[in-house]
Formats: sequence, C-alpha cells, structure tokens
Amino acid sequence: MGGLFRAPKPVVIAPPPAAAPAQAAPTPAMAAEETAAASRTETRDRARRGLAGTIATSARGLLGASADIAATRKSLLGE
Repeated sequence: MGGLFRAPKPVVIAPPPAAAPAQAAPTPAMAAEETAAASRTETRDRARRGLAGTIATSARGLLGASADIAATRKSLLGE
C-alpha cells in the first residue's frame, strides 16, 4: 500500500555509445615508457624486501653475512 506522498522516479537517459579508440602501433617512446615503468616496479619491490631479501655475492660466491642477517633477525616482540 502506498503512502500519500511518493518520491518521483528519476528519468534514466541512456548515455551515447562511446566510440572505440583505434589501437595505435606501439612507438619507441611507448616501449621506453613501459621499460621504465617495469624498472621502477622492480626497484620498488626490491626496496620493499629490504637487505635480508637481497642476494649478496662477491667474486668468491655467496656472502655469508646476508644469510646470517636473515637467521638472527627477531621475528617476534621479546625474542
């Protein structure tokens, strides 16, 4: 049962169809931007992992210090 006053229903107007943009051939500038973006993402991810997440190597092979840092790092408060 309806009330004495009803809210008017909004008139729905269909939006005009959007024109499909033509796909342009990738230019060298676009390829360079994609390469730079991938490089920034990789750098950001590497910085997020921190020192313990990197693999430190020398001329003689894997350095023992980076493995020791990860093993001795506190994981819980009070350890």
